[in-house]
Amino acid sequence: MMLRYALRSVRARKAGFLGAFLALMCAAALITACGTLLDTGLRGTIRTERYAASPVVVSADQNVHRTTVKHKKGKTKVKHKAKAIAERAWLPASLESTLARTPGVARVIPELTFYAQPLTPAGVGIGTGGRTAYGHAWDSAALTPYRLVTGSAPQAATDLVIDRDLAERSRLRPGDRLTVQSTQAPRSYRITGIAVPATAVRHQTSLFFSTAEARRLAGHPGQVTAFGVLPAKGTNTAQLRQAVVAALHGTSAPHPDTIASHVGIPALPDSTAPHDTTAQLSATAQVTTGDARGPVEFLDAATARVRLVSMGGAMGGTSLLVAILVVVGTFALSVQQRHRELALLRAVAATSGQIRGLLGREALIVGAVAGGAGALLGLPLGAWLYDRFVALGAVPATLQHTTGVVPPLAALAATVFGAWAAVRVASRRISRIRPAQALAEAGGEFGAGAEPGAAAQPVVGLGTDPGAGAGAGAGAGAGAEAEPGPAPGIEAAAEPRVRANLEATRPKDPRPTRPRIKHSRPTRPHSTQGRSARPRPTRILAGLVLLALGVTLVTLLSTLRTEPASTPVTFLAVVVLSTSVALLGPLLVRAATLVVGGALRRTGPCGRLAVANVRGNATRMASVVTPLTLLIGMTCTVLFVQPTLGDAARAQVREGVRADWVVASRGPGVPAEAARQLRAPHDVVTEVVRTTVRVGLDKYAAQGVTPAGLTRTWDPDVTAGSLGHLTEHTAAVSELAADQLHLRPGSTLKLTLGDGTPATLTVVAVYARGLGFGDLTLAHDLVARHVDNPLASSVLVSTTRTQTQLATTLREFPGVQILAPAAADSLQAQRQQANAEVNYLAMGLVLAFTAIAVVNTLAMSVAERVREFALLRLAGATRRQVLRMLRTEALSVLLLATALGSGIALAVLTAFSVGVTGRAAPSVTPLVYLTVIAVAGTLALVATALPGRVALRVRAVTVATATE
Repeated sequence: MMLRYALRSVRARKAGFLGAFLALMCAAALITACGTLLDTGLRGTIRTERYAASPVVVSADQNVHRTTVKHKKGKTKVKHKAKAIAERAWLPASLESTLARTPGVARVIPELTFYAQPLTPAGVGIGTGGRTAYGHAWDSAALTPYRLVTGSAPQAATDLVIDRDLAERSRLRPGDRLTVQSTQAPRSYRITGIAVPATAVRHQTSLFFSTAEARRLAGHPGQVTAFGVLPAKGTNTAQLRQAVVAALHGTSAPHPDTIASHVGIPALPDSTAPHDTTAQLSATAQVTTGDARGPVEFLDAATARVRLVSMGGAMGGTSLLVAILVVVGTFALSVQQRHRELALLRAVAATSGQIRGLLGREALIVGAVAGGAGALLGLPLGAWLYDRFVALGAVPATLQHTTGVVPPLAALAATVFGAWAAVRVASRRISRIRPAQALAEAGGEFGAGAEPGAAAQPVVGLGTDPGAGAGAGAGAGAGAEAEPGPAPGIEAAAEPRVRANLEATRPKDPRPTRPRIKHSRPTRPHSTQGRSARPRPTRILAGLVLLALGVTLVTLLSTLRTEPASTPVTFLAVVVLSTSVALLGPLLVRAATLVVGGALRRTGPCGRLAVANVRGNATRMASVVTPLTLLIGMTCTVLFVQPTLGDAARAQVREGVRADWVVASRGPGVPAEAARQLRAPHDVVTEVVRTTVRVGLDKYAAQGVTPAGLTRTWDPDVTAGSLGHLTEHTAAVSELAADQLHLRPGSTLKLTLGDGTPATLTVVAVYARGLGFGDLTLAHDLVARHVDNPLASSVLVSTTRTQTQLATTLREFPGVQILAPAAADSLQAQRQQANAEVNYLAMGLVLAFTAIAVVNTLAMSVAERVREFALLRLAGATRRQVLRMLRTEALSVLLLATALGSGIALAVLTAFSVGVTGRAAPSVTPLVYLTVIAVAGTLALVATALPGRVALRVRAVTVATATE
């Protein structure tokens, strides 16, 4: 029966449930979109292109491993962890002979893959359609396979074969010359042929060199990227795979798991291993088949899985917390608007359980419909978000977007449960109070809407008739709020049959019957209202607990010294503090009214009415303050976290670069040959190559620098030791790394270089400017041998030569430019801004949802005050005066939300700055901050004015005499 009443109530009150519907639908769409990103990171397919014709691929292991053995209470636990390395790992070329002798193998094709970017005469990459260009030896063309459609295969060192896509885009043909920037100095090649793949190759551009030239450019003598293994006639893929596994087993130190998967498939015996697997044979070799070949070919896509899981999880978690806060506030406002209706039900003997059941079923109905619609909208939203990440370079297109049923179903379940839980929280008080008290409060707070004592202060001077305003007592002048009457579905509860049913379920009260409360007495409603408006002790206690938790998170944030550890805590602290504002909102509203009320009252009758409404309806105003506070606090945090980190890093770079000039490149980097030509007897040239290494399983940013004369071009603020002892066998570390790894000058540092090569170094120096220069500094030659792109990211030059003289020296290197340190700093700022766009996009949807919640909540708050506006009109107020009162209320709420949101953002950003940069100096751009406040203010004023104008269109007499 209660479900039928709930359905009739929802049908009759469509407009009343519209706000909750929109909030739930947006929440479901946001959760679904984030869920699709998470699903793509977990299950997204990376399809092979270059290895399409090779059913079995042998490659190097792309992970660093750690096995932990624990003995406890007679039991032994073995835990194995693996983390991806940053660069491509290489295999010894000698494995080719072992593979060639394997039964069932028809042919073994060694593969060389290296960076090779075709350039224009200006040094800018020519049109590859957004694809990354790689160089290969022509011998490996059979892996796809590529076949020549015109011209001939490369024979000489300067011969080159390009794919047809590049030829068509750049209008190239055999006989033309093309400059290619690879791992060495740029070189001009003669195009001898154009090749076309047998299968679609959409995500890369292939350039084929002669075998000798490819080995030179690869820069790894005696090593190969991978081996493609072709089966003999009559041998299927499974048999070939097992034969290769058996042949390679024992070629080096065995891994703890004989067969381990890198794509989520558990360890299996050889005979039961699935076809699309990665067989981990040793610390260096792995055998892949099927779709598992894709991550071997596209290393950036495999790494992007982890990044996408992290981004999707962080966005989804933040979205869920924000959605819970917004939905609870929306339902609280919705239940508050129905206070009189619910009080009437309590008066006709509805029990607390029946009230909760009715509201709960209504929430389930609205949540199911809104969740279903939002889940469907979230699917294209997730696809758009993925496309934007691809466009910004955060996710490679080789990781295909995956859309399953789990994200929309999870969003639907979360929305339905969130709606039910929100209405349970919001209806807790109205379902527990006595019927007489409910009616008294409905006639007090929700009928009068004034704070205690306001009845003795009639407001005059609203209308054109001087006597009209004198009759406006507290009921109209103090902001009377008239709820729309009970819906037809609820009025049915007053039928004799239902009334008898409710009477039978009402608990018997053994106490004597009390005299009926007479609401016509002028003092009773106001005193009752004063008690009802006071926040419950449990609410205040919960708010204080969350406030303490938020302060704890801010304190913790000030101790976290790395960005990956700080970022989740940063946004969690904002949400927790905003939630405490939601719970303590009525007290904060009253406190703010005491502070600014005097100034507002002096603005005239409209100001006095606005102050009375804000103070007398603190709970309603608090529900409006909360989303505004969250919007301002979250937006400021998102916009200023990255500048705080980036500006601190750039400041350290500016202070640490002593060079006269900085050589940079518009292309992939500065070749080592360019640095060699710059060197002169009295000059110092420092090449800088960047990479990422692992110490154990922990990742650290590292750079390789030329040790000779280093202190003339670079000053990282050494606090212990000396950079004069930096060699290929030593390292300098930042203070952060030294603290985390317990290092000091003379300590031994064991690490894994970017390509998986282990190294043992001695620490010779500790420096303070690690934020700008990385946590580890190694010798340039050591790093350059173990990265995919050995070109220098920059070259620091200390010289007496002019910029023109240096440019003349480097005229043979297209795309290389000579910059002053200040200009190089500006270029770095532009790159940081481009990287920050990914974070802005990631949190932009959350901010958009919060902005929608602000508009939704304000519109709900204003739309339910139709009767109050009618009474004000009958008391003599003009439409303009009512709208002015609404604007004053909106500005009051905006002022409070701005103070709270800005305070939350400032506290969080300061703690973030202290932890990560060591200084309490968050980077806040005044113009950007004022823009945030202006946008929030515009949303508040528009969301208040438009519903107010709509409400004032109805004739005041019609509204005032309408049956409730």
